[in-house]
Amino acid sequence: MTFGPAVGNVGMYVARELLASVPEEKRPTYLALVSQIADLKYQLGVEVARQLPRLLAEQDTDLVARYLQQVQEVAKVGWKSSVEVAKQLPDLYDAPDPNLARAYVDIITGATSGRDGEDAGSSELQSELDRLEVEIREMEPKIQRAQELKSLLASRDRRDEKRKKHAVELASVLPPVLARLRPRYRPLFLELVQQIADADSEAALDGADTLLDLLNGERLSQDGAREWVARGLQVLDKNAEVGRGYFRLGSKYALDVVEELREGLALRGVARILKLYATALCARDVAIRSTQEMYSLEAFGADHIVLPPDMRYFDDEESNFTAYKVATAHGAGRIEFGTYDFRIDEIDEVVKHLESRYGRSPA
Repeated sequence: MTFGPAVGNVGMYVARELLASVPEEKRPTYLALVSQIADLKYQLGVEVARQLPRLLAEQDTDLVARYLQQVQEVAKVGWKSSVEVAKQLPDLYDAPDPNLARAYVDIITGATSGRDGEDAGSSELQSELDRLEVEIREMEPKIQRAQELKSLLASRDRRDEKRKKHAVELASVLPPVLARLRPRYRPLFLELVQQIADADSEAALDGADTLLDLLNGERLSQDGAREWVARGLQVLDKNAEVGRGYFRLGSKYALDVVEELREGLALRGVARILKLYATALCARDVAIRSTQEMYSLEAFGADHIVLPPDMRYFDDEESNFTAYKVATAHGAGRIEFGTYDFRIDEIDEVVKHLESRYGRSPA
């Protein structure tokens, strides 16, 4: 329990119920006296803290002063004896003979110090030890803080080593990424990667690959890419691991932000209408697929038409939808007139058919 900076560490010696037993106007005096004795020895301060409320209640300032003086007198020759003396003295003050307490203190002092001051040297050593223990207690907070600082600096050193390692990897990765990036996006790409690298070099490695895909695939405009990175930096500032996941598109939030920032007309919003349109033109069922699905199907086929995931050639949705319809009609025409029905093993029959209809070409 601590009672504020004015009383130092006195809360280590004074229990709450002891303080409550002292009249409020005498509490500052009580705490100051306990602190004074506790500086000699912790255990002595604890015992004095227990006995003082009883003496203060008697309204005799001389008695309190005598008690503290006699306790300190014994403490000079032996702190263990002084703890017991501090405990017994208040009872002796109640005895009819006022000299009884004085005689008790003299006996204990003499018994502790020995004949002819033979233990005076030990007392001096004990006093020095007591002073050093006080200094050690005062140093403990500083030692603890020093350990905290060492741990903090060691942790930062480890982070610095990881950062340097990732910087080396980034130096190796960036040139080939830049080579694959469309030239018009390179200034923006470098600007954004630097922002991420300034915050976290590991996140910059993930961010470089993701930005390559977002910009080359035109999934985001340049302003959209800036906003996407800005939001990722906010996440990174709160939690490094979650932020790194954001920059490698490993979180739902990162994907949601990409969808939110996309410009133009999304294919998924008009795919059903385009499918009906293509089916009507071809007189058979035709699927509408996004170029993002091309890893799982052929780019061209007689049963589907591949279109970009969003149309951003025009500023308004109506014009972009018209562009989608034109691309769909073009794909439907290829399907309807057999562009994808050609087979290499049928080339002889095709040539014969053409020769019979149009004649052999001159040699």
